[in-house]
Amino acid sequence: MDAQAKLVEEHKTAVARIQEEVKYFHDNKKHFRVYHGSTSSTRPMQFKRDSIVDTSDMDRLFAVDLEAMTVQAEPKVPMDKLAEHCLEQGVLPKIVMEFKGITVGGGYSGFSGESSMYRYGLFNNTVADIEIVLGDGSLDTASRTRNADLLEHAAGSLGTFGIVTLATVELIKATACVQVEVQLVDDVSKAHEIFEAATEDESIHFIDGVYFRKGRIAVMLARFVDGPPAGQKVLKKMQVHWFADTIEDILDKKPTTEAPASIYMNTADYLFRYDHGAFWGGKLAFRHFHVPQNAITRRLADPFMDSRTCYHALHKSGLANEYVVQDFGIPASTVTEFVSFVNETLPELQIFLAPCKAPKDIGLSSRFNPRVAEVADQRIFAVGVYGRGPRDPKAFYELNRKLELRSAELLGAKLLYARTYYTEDEFWLIYDKAIYEEMRRKYKAEGLPTVFEKLKADMDTGAGRRRPVRGILETMWDKLVGNKEYLLKK
Repeated sequence: MDAQAKLVEEHKTAVARIQEEVKYFHDNKKHFRVYHGSTSSTRPMQFKRDSIVDTSDMDRLFAVDLEAMTVQAEPKVPMDKLAEHCLEQGVLPKIVMEFKGITVGGGYSGFSGESSMYRYGLFNNTVADIEIVLGDGSLDTASRTRNADLLEHAAGSLGTFGIVTLATVELIKATACVQVEVQLVDDVSKAHEIFEAATEDESIHFIDGVYFRKGRIAVMLARFVDGPPAGQKVLKKMQVHWFADTIEDILDKKPTTEAPASIYMNTADYLFRYDHGAFWGGKLAFRHFHVPQNAITRRLADPFMDSRTCYHALHKSGLANEYVVQDFGIPASTVTEFVSFVNETLPELQIFLAPCKAPKDIGLSSRFNPRVAEVADQRIFAVGVYGRGPRDPKAFYELNRKLELRSAELLGAKLLYARTYYTEDEFWLIYDKAIYEEMRRKYKAEGLPTVFEKLKADMDTGAGRRRPVRGILETMWDKLVGNKEYLLKK
C-alpha cells in the first residue's frame, strides 16, 4: 500500500470513530464539545474528557493536486505545515493565516483571513468542499454545487453544524521570496485610499497595515518575486521575529508613497511575520513583567515567543483577562470612525488593518441582520485590536463591551474566536437567528450547542483566572516536556 492509500485508510478509520462518538451523544441526547488539542482563540476554555469528541489526531495532509490546484487537509493541519507542504510544489493556499498554529478547521469555522483576502475573501471562501460529520453522526459532503448552503453556513459557525473532517483548499502559484514596500501615512483615510488603489495593481498580491498610534501608520504592499536583487538580503531571523519593531525602524526613515522602503523576506517568513509574539504581544509581555528589552533578553525569550506558546500562556496565566485581543470586520464608510474610537478608548494598543471583499461577495450578507444590506456592496476592512486593557475586571468588561457595541453601531461585526461579551438579545440582533436555526434544522444540528451557547459556556467556565507568573512558568515547563493538553480539565 502506497503512502497516499495508507493516509486514505487512516482517514476513513478516524472518521468512522468520530461518527460513532457523535452518534452516541446524539442518541443519548447529550451535548458534547469538539476537542482539538490546542487553540488560537482567547476565549477561556475547559474540556471534560467524558463530554468531548477528540479530533486532535486529525492532522493528515494529502498530496498537492497541481492540475486542480487544490490540496486536501484534515481539520487539525496547521498553517505552517500546510504552507511548507505546498511551497515544496511551488504553490500556496490562496489565504494563509498569520499564526503558524491556526488550523484548517479553525480557519474554516472561525472566519479567518490575511493580507491576500482583498483578492480571495476569507479562508472559508477558498475551501472548495468539505466532508462533515453531522449532528446525528451521519457523514455528508458540501461543495459549491452540492449542499452549497451548508458549505456557506458551516463556515464561521464555530463547529455548530457538525465536525468538518476534510477540506479541499484552493491554491495559487507562489515563489520563494516576497518583496514588501513600506510607506508611512498619518491617517486612516489616507491608508484607505492607498489600499484601494493597490487592489487594482495586478502585480501586488498582499495588502495590510499597522496602526502604531495616531499619525503613525505603516502601509505594506507585497509582491511575489524570485529573490532579492543583487546587494540586498532577506530579513534575518530576529528581524522577522520582531517584525513590528523592524517596521517601526523603517518608519523612522519616513518612507513615502512616492519613495517607499523595500524589504525582502522568504515567503514562509512573510506569511508568518506576525507569529512570534502574536503580533506585538511579545513587547507587551516584556513590559508586563518589567523585563528590559534588548538583544540578549529577546534571544533568551525567543524559543517561548511563538504564537502557539503565547496562546498557551494566555490560557495558563489568565492574562487574557487584561489584554484586549479582538478582530472586527468594519465597512469602508465607517472604518476611519471606528479606528478613531478605538484609539480614544484604548490608548495603549496597536491595530492591524487589511482590506477584504464586500459582504455580498464572501457570503456574509445572509448571515447578519438586515441592516448589513446597507453596506453589502462596500469593501470591509479587517481591524485587529490588540493592546493592554485595565486590570480591574469590571473596567475590562466594560471596555470590551464598548468595542463590541460600537462596531455594531457602525454596521460592522466582530469575529467570534475571541472573548465575547454580548447579551443574548444583543448577539441575535447582530447575527440572523432565523436563518441560522433554519439551517441547523435542515442539517440535523439541533442537538449541538448554538454559537451563542458555545460562546457563553466558554465565558462561564471559570477558566482563565489571573495567575501570571505561575502560568508563564507552567507554560515554559509544558513546552519543555511536550505537554499539549492544557485545555483538558484535570
